[in-house]
Amino acid sequence: MEKNEKKQGTPEIDKAILEINEQREREKEEKFVDLIIEIIVSATLREYYEKSDKIPTVQPTRTK
Repeated sequence: MEKNEKKQGTPEIDKAILEINEQREREKEEKFVDLIIEIIVSATLREYYEKSDKIPTVQPTRTK
């Protein structure tokens, strides 16, 4: 009988736990997306800088 009373009094707690878990999942997803974005930007910038280092510089010509 006591178990039934406890189960009936916990919907608010269960709802709060569910909301907290959902919020944690959203935060995990946001962090994951941020990490993916950071990796893509980092790789793109690295590739850009590697290519820009290979571009020959124009040598000035000496004219007299």
